[in-house]
Amino acid sequence: MQDAEQIVADYLAELLTPVAVPVQVPPAEVKVVAFEPWRNTPTSAPAREPDCRYLLCVAVGVKLAVPMADVTHVIPMPPLTPPNSSNPICLGRWRHPSGEARVVDLAAVLSPDLSGAPVVTLVILRDRTWALACVVDEEPVEMPPDAIQWRRGATTRPWLAGVSPEPKCGVVDTTALIEWLEKELGP
Repeated sequence: MQDAEQIVADYLAELLTPVAVPVQVPPAEVKVVAFEPWRNTPTSAPAREPDCRYLLCVAVGVKLAVPMADVTHVIPMPPLTPPNSSNPICLGRWRHPSGEARVVDLAAVLSPDLSGAPVVTLVILRDRTWALACVVDEEPVEMPPDAIQWRRGATTRPWLAGVSPEPKCGVVDTTALIEWLEKELGP
């Protein structure tokens, strides 16, 4: 087995390697559009800027940025109910006032061989049914969308939406992560 530092270095190198995606251009269509300037006047409410704040979650030295819009709470790691499965990704369940969250080991999500890394924080996602066990030691950071190298058509790690060169981290697609966890761990 490779040592943990080499695994992390290989993983980050893979994240930062651009993937060539074949692009198919549809046949050109010509549309005739009438220009009516009075229809293009701005509405009274300006378009809302997307939330560009991300929480940096660390597992075995790898930083992953989770959109703050998808983070419900960040709390110190509470005691957990033992998991119903032997899958190393699942650490157990955490009961909270409005229900129960399934807690996953972020290190094991990166690679099952890395499970069991020290965790001190629980990051509760969206509707509080899933939570990530990891280390969070920084305030949320701003990352504008044009500063992120977005992945397209990824077949491995579909939850990894892209990478950011500064801060150097992977960017998580929370919807894809939850879908992946539900397939991996079942209902």
